[in-house]
Amino acid sequence: MNRFTLISAMLLTLFITGSAFSQDDKLQKLEEKVNAAREKVEKAEAKISSADSLISVGKQQMQEAASEVKALEAEQKQLEKAHFNELKPLEKQLRSKDKEEVNSAKAEIKQSEAKFKEEVKEWNVKYKAALKRYENAQKVVQKGEENLKKAKDEKKLAEAALKEAEKAYEKASKAKK
Repeated sequence: MNRFTLISAMLLTLFITGSAFSQDDKLQKLEEKVNAAREKVEKAEAKISSADSLISVGKQQMQEAASEVKALEAEQKQLEKAHFNELKPLEKQLRSKDKEEVNSAKAEIKQSEAKFKEEVKEWNVKYKAALKRYENAQKVVQKGEENLKKAKDEKKLAEAALKEAEKAYEKASKAKK
């Protein structure tokens, strides 16, 4: 009987310490889940920050492109006004009775028209580039807003998972005590 009592006591001790170890393992796993959930929340917050910066950069680029477009529109008006003012005296010369003066005016009008067309082509290239920059900036803002929405959704899910993991950890740690 002595042996039986001794073996029973040893088994009981092993069982108690074994369950204590399993409790510690369980707590450690729950703590790891809490840490993993915190990391997911931090990653979601980083994505939100990234999306916010995309939006702000895109809006800044849109403002720059919009001001450039306005400046180019003013430049176009200036080009047209300069061209009109250049043609005005030449058109008066066309009404002259002197053939040489008329031919000279026609040649100058052709040169002026060619120069104006060239300036308009250059202006067109600049204007199209500014519009493209504006459109690209709009796309950046749109992408940032889409990323922001996704990141906020991820954050909500991650925060919910964190709360659940923290509750489970607290429950297990109270049960251990």
